[in-house]
Amino acid sequence: MDKEQNNLIVIAEDSPTQAEKLKFLLNSFGYEVAYGINGRQAFELAKKYLPIMIITDIIMPEMDGYELCRKIKADEKLRQIPVVLLTVLTNSKDILNGLECGADNYIMKPYDEKYLLTHLQSITANRHILKEDQLKTKIDISFSNKEYSISLTRLQILGMLLSTYQGAVSKTRELINTQEELNTLNFTLEQKIKEKTRDLLIEVDAQKQIEEAIKESEHKYRNLIENALVGVFSSTSEGEFTFVNEALVNMLEYPSMLEFTPRKIQSLFINNKNNTDFFNVLKKKHQVKNFEAELISGTGKKKIVIINAQLKGKTFSGMIADITDRKEAEEKERKYREKLFVAKEEAEESNRLKSTFLQNMSHEIRTPINAITGFSGLIADPDLPDEQKKEFISNISKSSLNLLSLIDNILLIAKLESEKIKIISEKCFLNRTLADIYTSFQKDKNKKGKGSIEFKLKTGNKDLDFAVLTDPSRVNQIISNLLSNAFKFTHRGSIEFGYTFSSDREKDKNGKEIEFYVKDTGIGLSEDQKEYIFERFRKVENEKEKIYEGTGLGLAISKKLVSLLDGVIWIESEVGKGSTFYFTIPLQVIEKPVREIKKKITPAERISLRGRKILVAEDNELNYLLLKAIMTGTEAEILCARDGIEAVESCMVNDDIEIVLMDICMPNMDGYQATKEIKKIRKSLPVIAVTAYSMNDEQIKSQESEFDDFLTKPVKPDILMDTISKHLLKRNP
Repeated sequence: MDKEQNNLIVIAEDSPTQAEKLKFLLNSFGYEVAYGINGRQAFELAKKYLPIMIITDIIMPEMDGYELCRKIKADEKLRQIPVVLLTVLTNSKDILNGLECGADNYIMKPYDEKYLLTHLQSITANRHILKEDQLKTKIDISFSNKEYSISLTRLQILGMLLSTYQGAVSKTRELINTQEELNTLNFTLEQKIKEKTRDLLIEVDAQKQIEEAIKESEHKYRNLIENALVGVFSSTSEGEFTFVNEALVNMLEYPSMLEFTPRKIQSLFINNKNNTDFFNVLKKKHQVKNFEAELISGTGKKKIVIINAQLKGKTFSGMIADITDRKEAEEKERKYREKLFVAKEEAEESNRLKSTFLQNMSHEIRTPINAITGFSGLIADPDLPDEQKKEFISNISKSSLNLLSLIDNILLIAKLESEKIKIISEKCFLNRTLADIYTSFQKDKNKKGKGSIEFKLKTGNKDLDFAVLTDPSRVNQIISNLLSNAFKFTHRGSIEFGYTFSSDREKDKNGKEIEFYVKDTGIGLSEDQKEYIFERFRKVENEKEKIYEGTGLGLAISKKLVSLLDGVIWIESEVGKGSTFYFTIPLQVIEKPVREIKKKITPAERISLRGRKILVAEDNELNYLLLKAIMTGTEAEILCARDGIEAVESCMVNDDIEIVLMDICMPNMDGYQATKEIKKIRKSLPVIAVTAYSMNDEQIKSQESEFDDFLTKPVKPDILMDTISKHLLKRNP
């Protein structure tokens, strides 16, 4: 960088927020900025770029601002660069520490744009003086039982003193502004007090007028009482009513005044404690204010009331207000607030779990991507041995499958949350399905370093063709999730899975269900962990805080899938001894099943593609090139369509197209519509859907459309060639 044109300022700030704020302001002033999160990084940047200034926070990890300043001033090439401390400088010790480390200036937090710009312009304008002024003055200062040795140039001392002065001025201005605001508030408060006093005087005067009016209108008293909305009564000291108004009779739901008045007031209280407390207060204080009680109405209903009464001699009188509706409303509001609080707690917990999930997800996604990109770059080396190239390709393939599995889980939990997953009940050869799962995990066991673990399968029915009605893919998915979990947390011992038959405990006692289990001798779970293990984004760590791979979605997915299969899932576990996961599905046996054996096409049986014209409808260039590369060597003629419209037009123009590989999601016209249009033109032309969708509902949609077959990305070469051969053989046996 040209030193004459250097307009760079280095910032040392560990707070990203403060750093971005300062960087934004400096950029707006026309400065370039280099940013380090501590003094060490800032020092390296300073050595590399020789900036015009260094602005540093004081408190930072690894190397604080004082230490950074000392290192700058001790370096022959850097000592002439102004160092500005960014601090609140709340006491004299801070100033002395700044002088001692050799700082040229400081900026007080908080700062405004105008103050910052003026300060920086002043420092940069006087840089040449700093270069010329090399004569340092050494001062030893004792302050608060601590010795400070300060060695600075005159300009540095002047800069620090001016900064102190400017900071004091800034604080003084703040105090003046605050004092002015307080004066304004005080004046406003005095005005409000005067207004309130005037209002009170008006109210007192009005009250006096009301009292005089009442005295003058005493003859209207009874009419007023009779028409009151609250109950009014008068009684002897023994509780015998001498007067009640119509409102009280109606409030307590009595048919008439005659049926109400013979009663004593004590008989209206539901419980004796209310009654005793009321009369004790009345006799002691001669009045009762806002006494809340429960009274019984003439129809047997509970009435919650407020009683205000006064005892004069042997007579007491008062008013009764019905607050039943208000209390019910308050109770409803209380329950609502409780529910709201619980919902808030759950939302906060969910938000915390999602944050954890995103952190885990970032790690889980970056891990396979890192392997894919890293090994892909290494493969490009022309001198790489063939054996290493095969190993790297294998690693890329494994990482790609891991990434695809991770994405499938994320999409699946989203589908489950939105209730868009459909269960497809069909014939399931249960023992065959479990045997396939066993074979798959047995092969992977040694590769994952679990060769010493004993792996067993036990079935409740030994018939190989034992079949039930359920969704085979979902049963496979649940058991695979539980087994993956078992292998992850089991380091020695055994893992066993299988099923038994039992009565359905939640349904008809005569009903039956299949009870699957996955048992391991792994790390086990505590009682607290068992409470949340099936929640989304939850992960279990052992006592040594070993971090296990995974997103925390597997068991949550399994629980929702079991529920969709009309079953239940639970766990029995003990820390250090292992866990057993159970889940059930209804037992619906298919009698005398016909064995379904699909004959696999061997490479020798595949039909030749030489000279055959195949249309690939795919808007993604890389996906098209992949399909084309798979078919390289078949000598087939490959045509390309970038969207559904081009695919339809190609089929109209080229009568010799023999098969179409159709992507579903394309611009202008998607694969569904394009296939419908093609079938209108050439009904017998095979159209195979090739899509990134992998959910069952998408497969159903494809089956309900006019596709002849369905392939899921990433497409395996053998499956692609088998599928093409199968449909070409149907057309030309």
